[in-house]
Amino acid sequence: MNPLHPSPNFFFQSNSGLFDDVEMLQTDVMRFFAILSLCLMAIFALVKTLPMVPPDTRPAMAQPSDQKAEAKDFQNKIATLKKKRVEMQRRLQAATAANEHASTQAIKPRVRAELSTQIKNEKQSLTKIREKMAQVQEKVDQNYRPNQKPLQKSAEIVPPPAPAPKGFTLRFASDEALEKLIAAGKVNFYAIAGQNAWRIKISDGRPMYIAAEFPRQIYEMETHTVPGDYTAVFQRQIAVFGRRTLTWGVTLPGQMTDSINQIVTSRKGGDLIITADGEVKLN
Repeated sequence: MNPLHPSPNFFFQSNSGLFDDVEMLQTDVMRFFAILSLCLMAIFALVKTLPMVPPDTRPAMAQPSDQKAEAKDFQNKIATLKKKRVEMQRRLQAATAANEHASTQAIKPRVRAELSTQIKNEKQSLTKIREKMAQVQEKVDQNYRPNQKPLQKSAEIVPPPAPAPKGFTLRFASDEALEKLIAAGKVNFYAIAGQNAWRIKISDGRPMYIAAEFPRQIYEMETHTVPGDYTAVFQRQIAVFGRRTLTWGVTLPGQMTDSINQIVTSRKGGDLIITADGEVKLN
């Protein structure tokens, strides 16, 4: 039974207009649903045919305010890195300087030790050479015959001088007097061993021996009248050639020589004393 059509059993003549309106309303409703269904079907079909578009992955444009903040942050980081770099360079320079100083300090003791060892070895070698030369000199002195004339290098060299006249001794008033006369160039002090001669030279107030030509004439001095410094320096420096033939003596200027000659010709003996002023006295 169609609900939209009224049953003839309930038909009343007086209400025929009302039934017509209801039937028209039902028809309009059905048409509305039919049109709505068609629209929905069309929409569903259209949705199915649309292509799937991937989401937009492009980066979004940052706002100017965000870029300024980020730039400022980068500037702060760069400034911090620069400070760290300067500090690291300073530490590196300090460490390098400390390392160089330590290396220099380590090298100095090593160089000192090497030089000390080298000097010690050289001294030992020099001592051996001197000992060997002393042995040779002793053999020469032993083989030397008194009647044999010594070899002379030139006409200027003469045989060793004769000692002072018997009964006279020559000495200086003091060690200071002798040193003063030597420094002034008035007196020359010699050490003679065999045919070798060395002369005292005062350097910075200290005596030192230098090789010299054999003097023409010297006034011999007794060993006990020679200053102790002169004998000690000679033993350290020259190593004593022929200790038994070692002679000490001085050369004097003409005025002192004349004074000595006058005294020894008129006296038989005594101590000849030379003062710091160069005056000769008999004691």
